[in-house]
Amino acid sequence: MSVLRKLYDLFTAALRRLNMLYLRLILGGLGKASVIYSGYKITYPSHIFIGDSVSIAPGVHLGASSQGSIHIGDRCAIAAGVRFVTPTHDYNVLPVSSVGINKPIVIGKDVWIGTGAIILPGVTVQDGAVVAAGAVVSKDVLPDCVVGGVPAREIKKLEPRELRLKRGEMI
Repeated sequence: MSVLRKLYDLFTAALRRLNMLYLRLILGGLGKASVIYSGYKITYPSHIFIGDSVSIAPGVHLGASSQGSIHIGDRCAIAAGVRFVTPTHDYNVLPVSSVGINKPIVIGKDVWIGTGAIILPGVTVQDGAVVAAGAVVSKDVLPDCVVGGVPAREIKKLEPRELRLKRGEMI
């Protein structure tokens, strides 16, 4: 049985490498040591830019659009089931479907986005912030804070990012 397990492990490792090669070819940018796990959904891949050492868990939807890009900074952790949505509509114009609006999403460095969060068009999540699981982020998030809820609001202020980075270097 261990021979079958080793073959399976080799096969899945090869598939992961092929998948990352494919993503490097289609995305606007994919940094060193970044990993995007299976089950992702990507629209307008050339409008998606991912920094170094980013981890994107299974089932993430990177919903860029024709005019709306997604930029994810270095060392971010994106949990399973997170959705990035860049297209929207103008509810002041009827029918609503007649006017499409596309706004970029910018995620800073060292950001953690929890399971099932939704990041809406035009949002910037600044460096060192944490988005709680299930949050719906419709407004910019300040650096070094935790936001959560629907709509997302600041829950807690964190220590400065520089302090937390130094603590991480000691591990």
